[in-house]
Amino acid sequence: MATPLKLKMIQIGAGGWGWSWIQILLESPYWDLEGLVIRNKETKKRVIEQFAIEPGRIFDTLDQAVKAVRADAALVVVPPEAHAEVTEGALGHGLHCLVEKPIAPTIKDARKMVGVAEAEDRKLMIAQNYRFKRAPQTVKKILQSKIIGDIGSVFVNFQKSTRFTGFRAEMEDPLIIDLSIHHFDHMRGVLGLEPVRVTAHGWNPKWSWFKGNAAAAIILEMENGAVVTYTGNWVSQGWETTWDADWHIQASEGEMVWSQNEVFFRSNDIMKEVFTKFSAETHKRHRADLLEMPAEDRYAVLLEFASAIRENREPETSGKDNINTFAMVVASCLSNRLKRPVTIREVLEGGV
Repeated sequence: MATPLKLKMIQIGAGGWGWSWIQILLESPYWDLEGLVIRNKETKKRVIEQFAIEPGRIFDTLDQAVKAVRADAALVVVPPEAHAEVTEGALGHGLHCLVEKPIAPTIKDARKMVGVAEAEDRKLMIAQNYRFKRAPQTVKKILQSKIIGDIGSVFVNFQKSTRFTGFRAEMEDPLIIDLSIHHFDHMRGVLGLEPVRVTAHGWNPKWSWFKGNAAAAIILEMENGAVVTYTGNWVSQGWETTWDADWHIQASEGEMVWSQNEVFFRSNDIMKEVFTKFSAETHKRHRADLLEMPAEDRYAVLLEFASAIRENREPETSGKDNINTFAMVVASCLSNRLKRPVTIREVLEGGV
């Protein structure tokens, strides 16, 4: 069967993270990068020099871009506070939209974006790229197989030391908003847990180079009665995990450890453990083989986005679904400020 023609993308923004998206789009077998919207003259010059993109494909505004090139979609990688305005503009031009996380500044803005996408009959997907990797997908497969039963307790630890500059360095809660959102999305999209109440405490160690809270301890109570204890630190003085964090998952019939891109599990049912095909026993536990995937991380995000458009279905991390992940972020930040537990319901109903 012939490979379908690539879909066409306009990228809006080319800052720090947006810069790295350019090469990924250029390498994608599913998309052609038709144009870029960049206002900064120096950034335009660097893009032309480094990526050999024709100057005529770089524009000051989206209006200029859509008049000059044909495109199916827009990749929105501007700072988060501009996501809503830029995305709504792109949807108004008839473009499907892939938007970097967090979806928007507020729940109200996020809901408006979803409403515009539905009114325009366009796809809106949020680039929760951590979900589209082999290790988390392997964890999801094991949990769905019920080898370890139903989740009761989860302990998550994230430790990194990354000297970001720009808007991340100025955020009030950079860890929660820009990084923990990935781990929250794992809780929903990989573990299959939906939160009901969040209790959070954030702080900024005295050696931090962030303006806002770079560390947090969060307790998340889930619909099924499970409790997730989450700790994160973006200014570690030495100890580091992977970006996915370290996960210890305890369930009714066993446990799973996901750490350093390895997945181990132990089942209390010897028959389930012995006859598991995709793992090998070592040190009294089973090491799972990571799933094979046609694409991974942001490359897989682009595949899912293209597939959803071609198949006329909602993408896995659609804007509508991602509001629930974003609500965990909002609830965590609000809990920290108010010094009390915050329910997901009050966040969603309050539209903050």
